[in-house]
Amino acid sequence: MKAIRLLPALLLFPLAAQATERPLKIDHGRTFIDIDVKATVDSFTGHLDAYDARANIDDAGKIKSVTFTFKFADLKTGKPDRDAKMIAWLGGGAPEGRFELGNLALPPDGQGQVSGRLTFHGVTERVEFPVNVAKAEGVYIISGETTIDYRIWNLKVIRIALVLKVDPDVKIRFKFVGAPAEEPRK
Repeated sequence: MKAIRLLPALLLFPLAAQATERPLKIDHGRTFIDIDVKATVDSFTGHLDAYDARANIDDAGKIKSVTFTFKFADLKTGKPDRDAKMIAWLGGGAPEGRFELGNLALPPDGQGQVSGRLTFHGVTERVEFPVNVAKAEGVYIISGETTIDYRIWNLKVIRIALVLKVDPDVKIRFKFVGAPAEEPRK
């Protein structure tokens, strides 16, 4: 009887073994990551100039994995002095950040929900936010925005002269554009 139960699994194993994931090649010229920061006097937007974004899709075209890493030194606000103060606030050195996709719940209309792990300042926390995934002529456009409270990552609210302060709620806006990498020739 056990052999009869194992038979379907053995027959389906070759199909599962053939399922492959293909990477999405990110178009950096059409992709952006911006961070909006509110402050008492000088609100600003930071733009992430360099990053490593890796995403894979399965044979059905569904996004299966995403890993996004960056260095805070590549987050530019338009004021080098402010950028240097941000690095010091993060503890100095060469601080990095990382997001790893946990789950992507995506209905047919493309308006879905993402959950994953965001790591920076030595702390990993679960984040969840809405996302839109559109696909046109083989090109994926993944966009969304979320607001995070940086205090969750053990960072202190920035205050200057007890009057000026940087709001702990930071808005992250993004759009990734990519197409499946060509399959290797056999």
